Amino acid sequence: MASIASFIAWGYAIEWVPALRWAGYAFVVGLVLPVLGLITVLVLTSRGAQYGERNSIRRPKGVAFLAATAWKHETASLRARQVYDKKSLYPESFIISSALDDLLELIVRDFVNSWYSNISKNPVFTNEVDKTIRIALEALRDRLLELDITEIMITRFVPIMTAHFRDFYEAERSIRGKHLNRSVTESEELDLAIAGKYRDGKLHPAASLAYADTKLVQQEYLRNLTKDLIPKLLPANVIASRAVAVLIKELVSCAVLSPVMQLLSDPDTWNQVMEAYVCENETNFMLANADTHRDELCCKTVRRSENFELL
Repeated sequence: MASIASFIAWGYAIEWVPALRWAGYAFVVGLVLPVLGLITVLVLTSRGAQYGERNSIRRPKGVAFLAATAWKHETASLRARQVYDKKSLYPESFIISSALDDLLELIVRDFVNSWYSNISKNPVFTNEVDKTIRIALEALRDRLLELDITEIMITRFVPIMTAHFRDFYEAERSIRGKHLNRSVTESEELDLAIAGKYRDGKLHPAASLAYADTKLVQQEYLRNLTKDLIPKLLPANVIASRAVAVLIKELVSCAVLSPVMQLLSDPDTWNQVMEAYVCENETNFMLANADTHRDELCCKTVRRSENFELL
């Protein structure tokens, strides 16, 4: 009844004021157009009742090694990589191989495990370091076996040693005098003076007199030498990593070459080598003449044993 009364009243109002009809048109259009627009949007954007089934949102796939079919294979591969079988460096001699293995174990223990054990207990990294050093030593071994050691000793080593002794003799004569006066007190200053006269002070880069402690200079020289040797001894895929290359360089130069050079530069080393060689030849000779030299051999053996005990 209110709607009918309103409609009748609206008719009388339009009859009295004709301009009001435009307000009615505007109201109807403003009501109809949004409804039509909403219907149009729903019709044009609706994708049907089957859209959810055709395009369901799924969880992204995880990493491949976590798949049920690959997990066992990956875990087995990990265990296989952790098993490290050390390859013999010199199969022809068990003694040499064993000595090199012991040396490598000490190197890895003191220079790798000493800090890496605080990071991880997984031995894969240390095994890789040991394997890389063995690859370098194997390449060096193969190169040495290809060389004629006799020819190198005669044509290169002997002339170098001869020139070294001659230059040292001239330097010592210039300090001690023509007749090599031995009354001069042996001291470090005397050694430095002779070294300054050796080849007019043109010493080896690792024996520079400009530094009080030559150990650092020697290690730096060995680092540069190792840096040049690494590309010739290791495959490219190993030295592609800068961290691995630096670690191998430090281990080889400071842990391997430096102690070896210190040992070879110690006169006592060569004295012991010569003494062992002479004693061995002397023992073999006396064993060959055991009937005439049995008593003398027993006395020398007793004295040598006593000397060893004193050492």
